[in-house]
Parts: sequence; structure tokens; C-alpha cells
Amino acid sequence: MRFIGAAMCLAGWMVWAGAAGAATAAVPEGYRLAQEMPTGDGGALELLEDARITSDLHQSLWGNGSTFDEDAFDDDALAKDVARTPIVEARVRLISAAGEEVESVGLAYPLATLEKAPMDGMPAPTFFLTVDQTAPMGSTSGPATQVLMPAQRKLQPMQYQTADGKLKPLFLAQTGKAAWQAGDSAPEILQVSSSAADEEGEEFVTTYQTYRLKDGVWQLTARDEAGYWDSESDFPQRSAFP
Repeated sequence: MRFIGAAMCLAGWMVWAGAAGAATAAVPEGYRLAQEMPTGDGGALELLEDARITSDLHQSLWGNGSTFDEDAFDDDALAKDVARTPIVEARVRLISAAGEEVESVGLAYPLATLEKAPMDGMPAPTFFLTVDQTAPMGSTSGPATQVLMPAQRKLQPMQYQTADGKLKPLFLAQTGKAAWQAGDSAPEILQVSSSAADEEGEEFVTTYQTYRLKDGVWQLTARDEAGYWDSESDFPQRSAFP
């Protein structure tokens, strides 16, 4: 297994050279091209962030629960500029082999990263899109990751099937009480999370979830166990997951 969540903010800044030679649609005003990754068909996935968020600033802000208002920045000139013109949300967009924008989606938060999914056996190139949703306080927020397979779903997140047969978008949490790992030899994702077992919050239950890809849809199996897990603990052994 390969751990993904905590290292995403560093690994995600690698720009894949394979797409560099293709003509690219113009970057919208106010944005910068933060990342670009080839989709395997001559096109590319692009991650856009506010032009004022440099790569160094991105890394310093990642995961700290910034409010992104003028009080969040030490640089006086930047703070004044943000007071006049607020930081814009990050965007992900799909570019065709001809360099045309196929689709663009706003991410509701200013910071995000892209990473090529390391799992063997995927039917098409697959990517982890992680959006930093960390709140200023609390241990139940953090980066949230969705799985993209542009060849099949463009920019719509891949789905998982619940026990009752319903399909829902797959989102993976990395918080003070949740973490995940992706396999590197098979399409498998493990998610662990802890939550209060009752309204009093004196007892906790830990949920172990396994997602396995079948016919383009992630199949979920899960089990609950009394007890508490947090991000300061080691990730559970594979045998803990169904």
C-alpha cells in the first residue's frame, strides 16, 4: 500500500512534462496554471489557482485552516490587494488534444492538488484531485480527495456503490480522525475514520472501509469496531479492513 493523503501537498506540485508540448487554452484572468498532467490521449488535466498564490505560498497555507482574507497574509501589499479583490476558488479543467477547454469545474476552496493515481489495473489514466477544506478550528476537517478518470467521466468524480445499490461520488477524507491509503498493485483504497458512538461523545466507533474497483464503479465494504483512532496513530494494518 502507498500512503497518499498527508504527502499530497508536496507530491502534487510535480508538473508532468508530457503535456508541455501541446497547445493550451488561455488561462483565465486572475489565475495561474498551478499544475498540468497528461491524460494519456494527448489532452491534459490542469489545476488553476489564484495568480497571487505562488507555489511557496500554497505550501505554507496548505492544511493550516487559512481564512484567505487580508488578515491571513503577512505581506502588507498582498493583504491590501486581497482586501480589494478576494482570493478566487481553485479550478480544475480538462483540455483536449487540440488544446481546447472541454470542461472546467470550480472547487469552492482556494487550494488544491493533482496527483496521478499509482494503482495498477485501472482501465484508464486516473487522478487524485485533493481540495484543502481545512477549517480554522477542529479535527474533523481537512483535505478531501476525489478520484477522476477523464476518459470515462471527464471531470465528474468516480462513484462508489453502497450496500443497498445506490451510487454516490467517492470522496476520501484526511483529517485528525480520518485517513486513507491507495494500493499500488491493485485498484483498492482503504479509509479509516472515527466518530462519536453516542450523543454524549464519551464512546467512539472506528469504521474501516475498503473500496475495490469493479466494472468502473468502486464497490464499498465496511465494518465498525468500538474504539478510537486518530491521525497521531499508525495507519491500521491491512487485516483490519474487510
